[in-house]
Amino acid sequence: MVETQQQMAIDPTELRGLLDRHAITEQIYRYCRAVDRLDIPLGHSVFHEDATADYGETLYQGDGRGVIDFICASHLLTLNHSHQVSNTIVTLDGDHAGSETYFHSATRMMQEDNVIQVRVWGRYLDEWSRRNSQWRIDKRLTLFDFDEVREVTEMASRPAIRDRTDPSYAVLKGL
Repeated sequence: MVETQQQMAIDPTELRGLLDRHAITEQIYRYCRAVDRLDIPLGHSVFHEDATADYGETLYQGDGRGVIDFICASHLLTLNHSHQVSNTIVTLDGDHAGSETYFHSATRMMQEDNVIQVRVWGRYLDEWSRRNSQWRIDKRLTLFDFDEVREVTEMASRPAIRDRTDPSYAVLKGL
């Protein structure tokens, strides 16, 4: 059966939704990259200037861009860290959106003479708005589902490159 051009036409509303979901998901990826590469300007670009972030009263509650400063300063005291995200669901309502994203983070640090690894699994619950054609976070609530701290024996000690000299910046030109 041959489809006519009319049958193959893309609904503009569906296309706009796909593009918006993609833009929001890219911002979530940029957040992870920012905190892993200690790229504060990139991290700030994920949050609107008036955004808020709640990572729990014992960790961080305050402005959205401030959480980037806090996390990057904390990561300077560690050996290495890595963040991954998955299972992102985005709901759209015009220039506003909500998302839930599962995350896993692993951080290695020295404690006395031992290498300790902290792993956290949780979810980012984000409220978004599109302003000046840019999707950014208005409000983030971070939920920690479970975590673990344990001593590890490293297979190989390979310090991470946690700045703009990381080879990925040459590959991802313009980021």
